[in-house]
Amino acid sequence: MTSSKDFGSARANITKVPRKRETTADPRPELQASAELEASLARVFEGLEIVDRDLQLGGKLVVDLVGIDGAGRTILTLIVKGDEDALALQALDTLAWVNTYRDLLVSHLGQSSQSEEESPLVVLVADEFEPRQVERMGPLIPASIALLQRCRLESERSSSMYLQPIVAEVPEVEDTQEKFLSSLDEIPQQWARDLVERFTRMDCEVECRVSGEVLGWRYRGLPLCSVWHAESGLEGQVSGSDAESSITEQGHVEAFVDEVLKLYLEAFEQAGADDPDLPRVELLPTGPQPHLSAEELKAFR
Repeated sequence: MTSSKDFGSARANITKVPRKRETTADPRPELQASAELEASLARVFEGLEIVDRDLQLGGKLVVDLVGIDGAGRTILTLIVKGDEDALALQALDTLAWVNTYRDLLVSHLGQSSQSEEESPLVVLVADEFEPRQVERMGPLIPASIALLQRCRLESERSSSMYLQPIVAEVPEVEDTQEKFLSSLDEIPQQWARDLVERFTRMDCEVECRVSGEVLGWRYRGLPLCSVWHAESGLEGQVSGSDAESSITEQGHVEAFVDEVLKLYLEAFEQAGADDPDLPRVELLPTGPQPHLSAEELKAFR
């Protein structure tokens, strides 16, 4: 039986790669800029010492700078493009690799001062990070992943680089879905939970979010509907409609769901028109045909 460390052991072979930048689109700096970057990193991580550069972990996974900070923590820095779709996966792959082959990395670097208690930190450096990428990595910031935005301070006197940490936004406790639902009376709470469950089953891309005292749903960024507390139960509104819907009995819930479903189907149809990867289904009318064969019909006579 293969152990977890044996699995994918080919990726555990750390190799040096040439410090060559083939295209101007490569976000990593040339040699003359690397010293400035390293100095900027040292201002962020106290006592940082760069112990190696350009380490290939396997495939396209390359760590530009490997350092040890004053606390003995391993700092792996990757210079990246902040809008790449695979950026979060790249960060997670690097983190998974270094946690799996930590002993091998320590041996390769020949460093005996690394802290056993401190987990390695993967640092991504880019000129700018897209908000969606920050949101994807948010749960691991700043414990395991750090995002640093490269900036420059210029004046007549001099020009210098500095790195600005990117902080992931943490949703406020008051805006959580469960807190909203728990604030409702028993019957309206049942209706609201029913709406949450049914809209969730409708499509995995339907998102439910709380903003203040309003519970809302969106499909691919398009607002679908929202509900909020009212004296007699719930009040709701379907996106695009000026009229508000009173939900004071189960029948009103069903009518509200029907209206939202109509809007969702329109949005789904539009999304399919704009998305070439979404399978298209066309329903063609057919003439009236018997559901039973002649033999089956004869058997019932």
